[in-house]
Amino acid sequence: MPLMLRFDRVLIWTILSMVLFGLLMVYSATASTGISGSAHFVKQLIAAVIGLALMYGLMFVNYRSLQDPRVVYAVLAIAVLMLVVAAGLGTGANTRRFLRLGPLSLQPSELAKPAIILYLAYHFDRCRAKVHLGRTLLMPVLVVSLLAGLIIAGRDFGTTACLVLLAGTLIFLAGVPLRRLASAALAAVALLSGFVLMEPYRVKRLLVFLDPEADPLGGGFQIIQSRIAVGSGGLLGKGWMAGKQKMDFLPEAHSDFMFAMVGEELGLIGTVLLVAGFAVILWRGLRAATNAPDRFGFYLAAGVTVMIASQAMLNMGVVLGMLPTKGMPLPFISYGGSSLWTTLAASGGLLSVSRLSQS
Repeated sequence: MPLMLRFDRVLIWTILSMVLFGLLMVYSATASTGISGSAHFVKQLIAAVIGLALMYGLMFVNYRSLQDPRVVYAVLAIAVLMLVVAAGLGTGANTRRFLRLGPLSLQPSELAKPAIILYLAYHFDRCRAKVHLGRTLLMPVLVVSLLAGLIIAGRDFGTTACLVLLAGTLIFLAGVPLRRLASAALAAVALLSGFVLMEPYRVKRLLVFLDPEADPLGGGFQIIQSRIAVGSGGLLGKGWMAGKQKMDFLPEAHSDFMFAMVGEELGLIGTVLLVAGFAVILWRGLRAATNAPDRFGFYLAAGVTVMIASQAMLNMGVVLGMLPTKGMPLPFISYGGSSLWTTLAASGGLLSVSRLSQS
């Protein structure tokens, strides 16, 4: 019988520490840009307040209320509608990823990740006795394909890859037979490879990844500067606010390449502590999932944990030159309001699951 427990204080304090650390790093990475930098920090601060309010509210909600099909399909429909509108109204590579609401902007692809977690948790909990049947996998594949197609229409390959990886992990955890899982994985790899080959700039990024020095002032510039930033930090770093690469040397230093800024300003110790923070979230998240009193709670907690941990690993892999360059925020740390508040909201669901365990 489930037993109501106190909140996971280790997880809560880790998340709060990560958010505070992210705000400090955003301020450092943008302060040198003057008024524009101040605006970036204020926007990030507002997103943090909104996200923390959502996390706090969802912490106290019984996660089983999210199992209501009206909630599940409403969240999914909102994500799809926002993606359709963003793809239809946008005209440029980046504007097709965002919805502009006056001074504010929303990135619908960020909402798609918690939406697919909620849908798959609901679907596989409802169909747990039929998970071995092929038709059980049909709807998840169609829903994931729809979301992935809309995100790729906005020219956001990184989020598409994250979404597919997240969905594949949940499908595996649901116990889908390996032969069907392998077939779905091969189809996903073929589809993603096709998306890469369809766009010349993606092919160029792949070639640059293999040899950045071949185009040091072009496609290889960003990853070379990122490595310089990480390597120049040494053990203790140059000090907070003392980094040089953010001054127009490293593009997107305040967002996708924030991990490089941590390495430059806080050194190896700073990066190790940051990685340790994500490791703690992974540990406590998986603990909440394995102790969840039902399958819905298990899928929900596991999905949120995988979403945060996998995106962090992919981002750090890109920054360190271990993966091809792709725009992808570092959870809790990078500048980006949509990423921050959706991740915090999802963390609220995770904390709700952690309040319950098997007695």
